[in-house]
Parts: sequence; structure tokens; C-alpha cells
Amino acid sequence: MNANERFEYMAELFYKQTGVIAPGKDAPAGFSVDSYEKRLEVWSEWAERFYSDLFANLV
Repeated sequence: MNANERFEYMAELFYKQTGVIAPGKDAPAGFSVDSYEKRLEVWSEWAERFYSDLFANLV
């Protein structure tokens, strides 16, 4: 999996779990979207939990 495929996978998982479009993704026309700053804040919190859970399960 290359970096782009990994981002697309994580962005899809992020959207399914939070209902928020990942920063770096374009929203469809007419789709209500939070500000970039809010999306980045939610993404950062989500990614921290994602990697924390991932690494906790590797031990």
C-alpha cells in the first residue's frame, strides 16, 4: 500500500466513524462541510486514537 492508498483508506474509515470529511478531501457540491480547521482538529484527535489503538494491539 502506498502513501496515497493509505490516506484514502484512513480518510474513508475516518468519515465512517466520525461523519466528517478528512482534511485534504474535497466535499461534493452542496455537501455541508465543517471548516478546514475543525476538520483538522477532529482528524488529529481521531488519528491519535487510531495509532494508539493500533500500537496497543501489537504488543
